[in-house]
This record gives sequence, C-alpha cells and structure tokens, in this order.
Amino acid sequence: MAGLLVAGASGLIVADRAAAGRDAAKDGGKPKLRLVAEPAVGFTPVTTVLTGHLSGVAPRDPGFCHPAVTWVRINPHTREENASRYHEDAACRHPPEESLAVTSFTRTLTLEEPGSYLFKIRLETADGRRVESAYTRVEVLRVQ
Repeated sequence: MAGLLVAGASGLIVADRAAAGRDAAKDGGKPKLRLVAEPAVGFTPVTTVLTGHLSGVAPRDPGFCHPAVTWVRINPHTREENASRYHEDAACRHPPEESLAVTSFTRTLTLEEPGSYLFKIRLETADGRRVESAYTRVEVLRVQ
C-alpha cells in the first residue's frame, strides 16, 4: 500500500510539472509575481507579512538579481491614485556571471485602522523589464 501511495504521489508531481510546463508555454515563459499576505484577516492592530513570489525567470537572469522593488499600499477609503508607495532601488553589484535571480520579497507592516487594505508589488530590472502582482487584500477588523 505504501508503494502505491508513493507511486501515486510521484505521478501527481509529474502531472503537475507537465501542467506547469504547458502553462509557461501558453504565457510565452513570462515572469509572474504572486503576492500573499499572512494573515489576511485579523483584529486591530494586525501585523501582516507580505511575500512576493517570482516565478518564470532563469536562475541566473542578471536582471532579477536585486531588481528595483516598489510596494503599493491603498488604505481604507482611499483611491488608487492616492496610494502610498515604498520604493527600493535596484541593488545588484555582481558581475553578470555571478548573478542569481531573487525570487522572494518580503515586507512586514502593522495596520491599526480598521478596514480593507490593498497591496501590490512591482519589480523593474535594470534593462527595463517590469513585472507586477495583482492586488491582495488585508482585512483589519475592529475589536468590539
């Protein structure tokens, strides 16, 4: 039975890898950036960790070795054009042959005002390529 489970589990891994390959082929191998907030809901004050996960880049792509990062935050009752932005300039000083793509980006925030917050992350390489995530929501609830 254990051999069957292992064989079944490895079959799922192979199927997932094949599906991932098909998805990458559909998208033309474009980089993707996914943003996750943990926790995404909580009572005030909420300390949340935002993590951006980059996929679809070559491990040695010099453009993604410490790219410029912009975090976008839309507070409750605020419109997108009034969003606050926190920008970190590109910081790679490696020669191209020593470059390693950074694939994880984190930021920790404490949110004290109740309401819905929206967050997005944008990356820009030295050669002008841009990748951005969709918005992710953090809901801060009032303590009654």
